[in-house]
Amino acid sequence: MLKKNILRNFYSIHSEQYVLASLILYNNSWNDIYYFLNIGNFFFKNHQIIFSIILEFLNLNINFDIYSICNRIKVCSKFNFLNYLNYILQKTPNPYNIVYYAHIIHNTYLLRKILLFSNNIINNILNSEKININEILYVIELNVFDIVKDYLKEKNNSYLLSGIFNEYFLNKNFFKNFYISTGFKDLDNIIKRISGGDLLIVAGRPSMGKTSLSLNIAKHVSDKYNLPVIIFSMEMSSNQILLKILSCILNEDQDFINESLNSEILNNFNKNCLKIIYSLKIFIDETVNLNIMQIYTKCKFLIKEYGSLGLIVIDYLQLMSSINPTQNRVLEISEISRSLKCLAKELNIPIIAISQLNRNLESRTNKRPLISDLRESGSIEQDADIILFIYRDEIYDSKNLLNKNVAEIIVGKHRNGSIGTASLYFFDNKSKFSDF
Repeated sequence: MLKKNILRNFYSIHSEQYVLASLILYNNSWNDIYYFLNIGNFFFKNHQIIFSIILEFLNLNINFDIYSICNRIKVCSKFNFLNYLNYILQKTPNPYNIVYYAHIIHNTYLLRKILLFSNNIINNILNSEKININEILYVIELNVFDIVKDYLKEKNNSYLLSGIFNEYFLNKNFFKNFYISTGFKDLDNIIKRISGGDLLIVAGRPSMGKTSLSLNIAKHVSDKYNLPVIIFSMEMSSNQILLKILSCILNEDQDFINESLNSEILNNFNKNCLKIIYSLKIFIDETVNLNIMQIYTKCKFLIKEYGSLGLIVIDYLQLMSSINPTQNRVLEISEISRSLKCLAKELNIPIIAISQLNRNLESRTNKRPLISDLRESGSIEQDADIILFIYRDEIYDSKNLLNKNVAEIIVGKHRNGSIGTASLYFFDNKSKFSDF
């Protein structure tokens, strides 16, 4: 068990007193620490009570002092808040170091969280008759992810406009590091480029080529920009994904490759094609029911190992599991899509998430997808920066030869640009898209 005296080194009564006194003396000093400090960060119960009253006044935009705070605290019989507040105010002559002391409060709070969850893990291991290593690792990942999210709150994400201007126009590596193209001219002419932090949804009915288009873009990114790409495939196996990529690169029918691929035929393949295959930094993860925390952990590992990531592909969004499962799947999908957008922004990496469409469009005369057709859409349309729909008329009218091998890529949403439709050739048996 974790002894209480161990926690003595992981709080600072002086810092908590300083921050409370600074807020009382100068109410506006809250503007310097609002983005990361909350009630739970305070160690002492009385400090939590005082801070909660201060937050009430701040939220109501009402000026406050020690008397207004004490009037709001109803239970004062066992503790004299008025004397205590007078005492800490005398110790705090100015609020100019409030950010420094607020960081101390927040950091010691995180250390306590680490201690407590580590202690729980140790107790579970020591007291369990049968140890489930997968469950233990899951709990560790969950807690670490939660602590990292709390720590990242300390980052000040406010930047001076001139600083953004300098980064945008004067940094020579800016465009290389932060923008990628799809590799298809007509599509790039509409969406221009995919930015780091963008969430791109690729949606369509079954057999439209959603996975193939995403893999084509992933191959292009890894090949052109020489950046690692990770594909989370919760539906297909890694061998199936490999076969699709091989078929696209070698321009050969998948069945031919699957039936004939051996050392003799491999030696006869074009050497340039083999060079491409071995040069691609494409990672395939076929773990099922992934949640956002597991994706975050795996991506951070690759970034640490290789220095960067060019693209994350998720196939597909509706197969992901929620960290907080509920009986309402729409709410879960909303949580997942918001988390993916946050992940893309935090890592500054574009994410392509493949999404299913509901069956409603099948009953329409014009079966071209609309944003309302997104399955269990929730907040997908709000969270996505770009939504691409794939429509192939030959799926519904196979006799019309004019539509054979033609795919319409409909840009249904583009947060930072125009929408429209790009036509591409799609060779299903080769999992290959090409310019029209």
